[in-house]
Amino acid sequence: MMVLFAGTASAQVTPAAGFTPPDDTQSLRVGMTVFMDNTYTLNPKGTSADCAATPGCSGDFTPSAFNVARAYLNLTGNISHIVSYRITPDVAGLVGGQSYPYRLKYAYAQFSLDDWITNSRTNWVRFGQQQTPWVDFEEGIYRYRFQGTVFSERNGQYLSSSDRGASFHYYFPSNYGDAHTGIYNGET
Repeated sequence: MMVLFAGTASAQVTPAAGFTPPDDTQSLRVGMTVFMDNTYTLNPKGTSADCAATPGCSGDFTPSAFNVARAYLNLTGNISHIVSYRITPDVAGLVGGQSYPYRLKYAYAQFSLDDWITNSRTNWVRFGQQQTPWVDFEEGIYRYRFQGTVFSERNGQYLSSSDRGASFHYYFPSNYGDAHTGIYNGET
């Protein structure tokens, strides 16, 4: 006796061994960088005009101030494993007794090239207002960034830490270096 059964066969689709599918989870990260200091001046002493009418008051005082030189609010995230973004408003310190000036430091979209260029590190293309390659490199190794801008940016006429444009970044295989090139507006 022979029994036959008819039916459909189905199989579970699983990724190939050793392959991890890309993570397309959308994300938003919020961070902040603040450059602040407390300045206490021993000499020379300050003088106060308020004390001039009071007998026995010398008017001398030791100036001190708490300063917020600059504050960055970083909004970064991913739309997919290929597209990420960064928006960084910049609030500069008090200038001449006026309110804190506000500007946009970074606002760019970054496209990962890892699906097409395989390498151990991330290669990308960016569009928008972004870090300029040289100042970004210097800030990465300058241990005293909290004291002020890097030397090449300090003059304010030649280089800036950000500019509008398009750039391409490539890491050479086996950690042999990298290349970063771009076309920028040039007016910082």
